[in-house]
Amino acid sequence: MYFTSKCIIEAMYVHASDSKLTEEGSAKFFVKGNGDSVIQEKGCLNDREINNKIQAFIKDNYQSMYDKWQEYSKEGSYIGK
Repeated sequence: MYFTSKCIIEAMYVHASDSKLTEEGSAKFFVKGNGDSVIQEKGCLNDREINNKIQAFIKDNYQSMYDKWQEYSKEGSYIGK
């Protein structure tokens, strides 16, 4: 999971990839204020990886992820619940 400095102008989201750290082929998840996430792009990941691993990880760690996001963005915010 990662975000780039280009990401911080939108609501908080993260990329997830099982290979290269590039947007091509990666999944994109917008994070809500309660830790739920909405997938915008599936990338090359399968449903099991998305549902069981990545979205669960986001839910368990969204606050620390948001704290890191805030270090880079004055606009850092969650999308609506």
